[in-house]
Amino acid sequence: MKIDCTICKPAALLFLCSCAACFAASEQPQDEAVGIVLDILKSGDQEMQAVAIAMVKDMPGTEVTKALTKELPNLSTAGQVQLLSALGDRGDAVARPAVVTAAKAKDQSVRIAALRALGQLGDDSTVGLLAQAAAKTRGAEQKAARDSLYRLRGPKVDQAILAAIPKAESKTKVELVGSVGERNVRAGVETLLKTAKDADRKVRTESFRVLKVIAGPEHLPALVQLLVDAKSSSDRSEGQKTVAAVAHKIEKKDRQAEAVLAKLRSVKQTPGRCSLLGVLGKIGDDKALPVLTAAIKEKNADVQTAAIRALAEWPTPEPLADLLKVAQSSGNKVHRILALRGFVRLLRLESKREAKETVEMYKKAMGLAPDVGERRRVLSGLANTKSLGALQMAASYLEDKTLLREAESAVVKIAEGIHADFPKQAMDMLKRILETTQSDSLREQAQEVISRLQETEK
Repeated sequence: MKIDCTICKPAALLFLCSCAACFAASEQPQDEAVGIVLDILKSGDQEMQAVAIAMVKDMPGTEVTKALTKELPNLSTAGQVQLLSALGDRGDAVARPAVVTAAKAKDQSVRIAALRALGQLGDDSTVGLLAQAAAKTRGAEQKAARDSLYRLRGPKVDQAILAAIPKAESKTKVELVGSVGERNVRAGVETLLKTAKDADRKVRTESFRVLKVIAGPEHLPALVQLLVDAKSSSDRSEGQKTVAAVAHKIEKKDRQAEAVLAKLRSVKQTPGRCSLLGVLGKIGDDKALPVLTAAIKEKNADVQTAAIRALAEWPTPEPLADLLKVAQSSGNKVHRILALRGFVRLLRLESKREAKETVEMYKKAMGLAPDVGERRRVLSGLANTKSLGALQMAASYLEDKTLLREAESAVVKIAEGIHADFPKQAMDMLKRILETTQSDSLREQAQEVISRLQETEK
């Protein structure tokens, strides 16, 4: 039976809608149902095609799927795209071979539709196709391939992904490794510990990234060894991030650095020691502090640098005194600057210090700053201290042309924060900035703060 949509579309639509229920209930002969749908898909009438596609999703039976997939290559590009979407929604694996073929079509829109459908129809046999498509394409086509690779269902899919990784070329290997993370395949840790040593840098980087997600504390010894063995600075950086991320999965904070500290005792090579000292700073386990402060006193300058950097990125203010000592007394200019920057960074962290003590520390930092750039850094940190002393310190640099912008910005920020306790002093300084600044953006910011504070006083 054929429908001529040009004769009377409303009548044809009504007929189709009434037939849809019959098809779903298997009351309409299947060959006639398929014939009607295919005629409509070939017609080019979008309104009629929408109804037909809805019918395809509801028509039961494997024979219907076979008949539809047989005609798939004979449809127009638009018709193929629509039918591929409907076949995906049907979820009948009988359509898989035809959809796989369509995923290799010349037309990109057809390939994209087929790749999307494989997310619903694919199994372990389509892992390779999807991974290669993701590796070789870009944009919407790559996204469709990746999404389907991540969505594939079946008891053997994860196993197939892991089995394919060692044999894949680099770009495809990156996609397969990425899918291990997206699918949270925890059984893939051993495989990724190997790919983290791959000859290709992108494969190594992706492996480290995924290991952060799927590795557990029980894998820390292997991850620490991987970090020690890393040959490039980029691998060491990624390895440190991975070890720290997995260490933070340990509930007891005072045990998070155990694996690193245990390994550090036996590592004598400088690169390995530096990597381990560096990761201690990212973990932030207080048990590592004595080790880091001891490393500052070692003769090897690289080891000292690694220890200072670790203390400088500590998540709590505990290392402040150690960093200040280095900034004051080290004979190495680089070490003094690194320590000073770390000192200023830690001053911004939450602590139980009184504001007065914090301001005094910022004054010490300003006195140790060797150049304008470092002094600007100190003022930027001071801006986060909400006290009258901090406001007065920031204001004292308003006459210094080299620090004017940072001083003005700090004044505005501090004044806004302390207005409730020191309304007159805060408002006076804001008005001063409003009158003297040459920066339009700072003037607008100061005026906005003044207006907001005046509104709260009403």
